[in-house]
Amino acid sequence: MPASVDVIADSDSDVAEVVDITVDSDDADEVAEVNLPAGVPPLSFHGYRRGRELGQGGSSQVFVCSKTGSQVGFAAKAVNLRRLQMSPDVEREWKKLCREVEIWKQLPAHPNIVQLVDSFQEGGWFLMVLELVGGGDLFTVLTSRPSSRFLDREAAFVGGQLAQGLAFLHGRGVVHRDVKLENVLVASQRRAYTSGPILYSVKITDFGLSRLLDTASVAQSTVGTHPYCAPEVLGEGSHNFSADVWCLGILLFVLLSGHFPFNTMPAEQTDLDRIIENSVGERAKAVLCGLLQLQPAQRRNLSELLNHQWFQEDEWDEQPLKRHRTLSTSDVVVTPSGISNMEAIPPVNGQLEECKASSPAFEEVDASPCDSPFPCSPFPCESPLPCPSPLPGPFDAEGVASPGVWTPFAVEVALKLSDVQPPVELQPDYMQVHLVIPDRFAGFILGKNGSRIQKTASKSGCKVWMTKRNGSQDRRVIVIGNYKQCKVAQQIVHEQLSTAMQVDWQDAQADVIVFVRSEAAGMVTGKQGFVLNQIRKQSGAQVQLLRDEVQSTRPCIISGTLQSILKAQKHIFELVRAAPVVRPADSSHGAIR
Repeated sequence: MPASVDVIADSDSDVAEVVDITVDSDDADEVAEVNLPAGVPPLSFHGYRRGRELGQGGSSQVFVCSKTGSQVGFAAKAVNLRRLQMSPDVEREWKKLCREVEIWKQLPAHPNIVQLVDSFQEGGWFLMVLELVGGGDLFTVLTSRPSSRFLDREAAFVGGQLAQGLAFLHGRGVVHRDVKLENVLVASQRRAYTSGPILYSVKITDFGLSRLLDTASVAQSTVGTHPYCAPEVLGEGSHNFSADVWCLGILLFVLLSGHFPFNTMPAEQTDLDRIIENSVGERAKAVLCGLLQLQPAQRRNLSELLNHQWFQEDEWDEQPLKRHRTLSTSDVVVTPSGISNMEAIPPVNGQLEECKASSPAFEEVDASPCDSPFPCSPFPCESPLPCPSPLPGPFDAEGVASPGVWTPFAVEVALKLSDVQPPVELQPDYMQVHLVIPDRFAGFILGKNGSRIQKTASKSGCKVWMTKRNGSQDRRVIVIGNYKQCKVAQQIVHEQLSTAMQVDWQDAQADVIVFVRSEAAGMVTGKQGFVLNQIRKQSGAQVQLLRDEVQSTRPCIISGTLQSILKAQKHIFELVRAAPVVRPADSSHGAIR
């Protein structure tokens, strides 16, 4: 089967040397300036300062960046012009880049579209400063869920926003041409009610393959990502805005079923309708059958689509659902070696790259052929006819990943935590750390009448306290403050614990839990686990970001020596504090209107 056309490549050959840049130059462990190796974007540009790399592509890299005087971070997409000039068709590639910037610049603000903030050339690099969206892409969100699929209510909430975003683009004469899970970013998430569906607020990004059309014109180029491409695009015929409508249908099918609808395009509409009817629920059938029409003229228009009852909130029965849950804050299961009943499934990058390398090239006219996640997708395609029952997903009934399935997260069967403080009560640049303390050493950390832990709080300048005794279970020292304050508190507690255990504090292993704001968790993970793997590699610590939420945060388990733990925390802290804070009042942002 032909491979995909995708503007983002994930091959190791495209990964430039990662340069860790930090912004607090007064920290003794930080370096304000470095000698940049060749092929690395500028450290400072037009008032911005580059931070940690978030991802990379064939000729571009994406970094988090900050600007003096701004309280929020940004994402900077840096295009390597020297590499672009080495392209076999440099004129076409330059034209494509200019067209992308032109489209982004002419788009006014919209809640479901990532915004371009600034753009300019700096030396051998062209930089686009974008709105920072911290929840990660929809592909990573989907594959991190135990079932690798969304509930109907969840898919409808996302689909309504995407339909609004696409309608806005089409109204401006923009056909996106690459609507897919990887090009939808999650800005925030909330639950409609306790233990109910997770409602994701999303934004469309990446206009690298987009075109400007008027109502009478059509596009001819064969571009896109193969599993999502409309039949008229694959047939190398003319296409228009309705090609995006087809892509939206494929995306919704994948969200609902956990797999693509077919390997080979059905020849007849009745065959395609049968696949849909056997794969999704009653409410979604009419929507998908309207979107996935082989004939472009037969597809639903987006305005009509948004009026369908499937997208209307008042049509849903708001009854508690058991499929997804927020972790209880009343129970704790923590051991000196980490969280009990937890299995860590590391990324299988070698298998991913081997799979990508074996995929034949998909011929195209208007874009550079790059690797696609499709051949290695955790959700397989189904044969179009006959339509069997869905294949088993990558996770079993207990939520544990099957062998060989990639996930950047720890897969926990039971995780119980208490005394977690909601992030809305904290300042945006504060962090919350729980240090695991064996119960037999708790008294040494506390001191008489709590005098020692009070001194720890006084010396560090942050809030420090210990959880109450609960039988023989491990206890936790809870630290809340900015990074420097938390660092001092952890050093003091770690040295005290090492003394009590009679081991060298530099060699002593520790376990801590850092609570990451949910809307920033995607930045810590990165595309296909890129950022999380870099944090592990550069810090030397074991780092696992858990799936489930506690008080609108995601627990991140870090194990190792104190030095490795603090390095990992520093990387995580810099990413989280750059992400916009979503307050409860913002929870309706992106809601279906």
